[in-house]
Amino acid sequence: MAALANYWQKSIIREIPWSWALWWLVLPNLAFMVMWPIGGPMMAASMLISGTIAVIAVQSESRIARAITLLMIFLVQLTLYVTSSFNIDFWNVMLLDQYLAELNPAKSPEYVVAAAVVVIAIVCSMRFGVRIEKMNNRNQLLGAFALVALLVNADAAATFGTRGTYKTVAPDDAPVDSAILQTAISPETVAADNLVVIMVESWGVPSNPFERALDDEIWALDRVASRYAVSRGVSTYYGSTTNAEVREWCSLWGDHLSTDFDKVDCLPERFRQAGFRTVAYHSFNDEFFDRGEWYPKIGFQESHFDLDLFARGARHCDGVFPGACDPDVPRIIAEDLRNSPAERNLIYWLTLNAHLPVPPDEKFGTNECSLGNGEWSESFPMLCRSYKVHKVVADAIVEQVMDPSFPEADLLIVGDHMPPFFQRTIRTRFDSAHVPWIYLENRAAREAVQDPEPEVS
Repeated sequence: MAALANYWQKSIIREIPWSWALWWLVLPNLAFMVMWPIGGPMMAASMLISGTIAVIAVQSESRIARAITLLMIFLVQLTLYVTSSFNIDFWNVMLLDQYLAELNPAKSPEYVVAAAVVVIAIVCSMRFGVRIEKMNNRNQLLGAFALVALLVNADAAATFGTRGTYKTVAPDDAPVDSAILQTAISPETVAADNLVVIMVESWGVPSNPFERALDDEIWALDRVASRYAVSRGVSTYYGSTTNAEVREWCSLWGDHLSTDFDKVDCLPERFRQAGFRTVAYHSFNDEFFDRGEWYPKIGFQESHFDLDLFARGARHCDGVFPGACDPDVPRIIAEDLRNSPAERNLIYWLTLNAHLPVPPDEKFGTNECSLGNGEWSESFPMLCRSYKVHKVVADAIVEQVMDPSFPEADLLIVGDHMPPFFQRTIRTRFDSAHVPWIYLENRAAREAVQDPEPEVS
């Protein structure tokens, strides 16, 4: 009996469809497999489904049907990987053409290499994969499914350490959390004449003491304590940047595609109805993620994007998404507040330049990053550049808000999501569930509310 079982196993191994495995299983997943030692989201479930489809598809006699199926496997797998990597909902694939049009691949050689690997894999599979013979017996089918199972388990094992850091959609029972909810910000609670909300791209919560101290140094609170009462905390996040905007402004889990802005009650509209002038700034263009369309719907009367900021003297900064230089925007906001036609203003600024991967750039000092200590900056150059951009932006904010001529304002500074590093060794250095926030309340305005002058009879 044992001899028969041994013979059967050897027979299966002998008849494993290696050609099918190469063109239909390995190449469609090659880019993800190459990333196993580095990082990346778990693809085990989609590998199981696509592998099963590949087994069925190769039984077709039609090369056209095979080619269509193989191409779809590539495209769906790639879309799942990219959207999962950046905590974006799968259906954001509809914006892929816009995303690629805005992308500057020259500033991201990682993307160029990955694209080249995918293109070569598709060409080879489409040329040779559609021609292989179909599986003719049970042993071949069993061997194929065994290879699918092997791939699925290998991916699950390789990505085990970071699987909890990819959080695209909030569970149905997850209570909404945000910095604005925690600080109870509303038109009725803001004591200062103005409220400035700054959402910082890829600002996460460090999970180890070294980087926590570095982050505290970058966002040093003692620099502003003489003028502002400072509080800070963390809030839960899901998804990417537009999820964060919907989270903060509309108190909902969702993004710009899943939210019907004509039917939701968002805070900027409440501020507008309370008499505030509401203005949004973003260092990128108004077409990306349709911000030019839905910002007015949530209550922003004015929106200023990259071209407006360039016209106001902001420099151009390169990056994966080139746009206005973030360090130049606080000056523009300060000027607008000083010259505002309204007594009270709600200002919102979404930063850009910390979008990963951060390239070397003299404007930010990221060409020779030297934060922390030499050993750390040499071991984690990409992480160092990310912190450096945040430092330059934080310094620019502090310079303006501590200027005696800066109008009376409360300021909320909040992260959108943890920085979505691919590398497992860097990604695990951040809290995968929370983003930080800092609330600066103008002391003079708060004290005036707490101790109002007595009425003169």
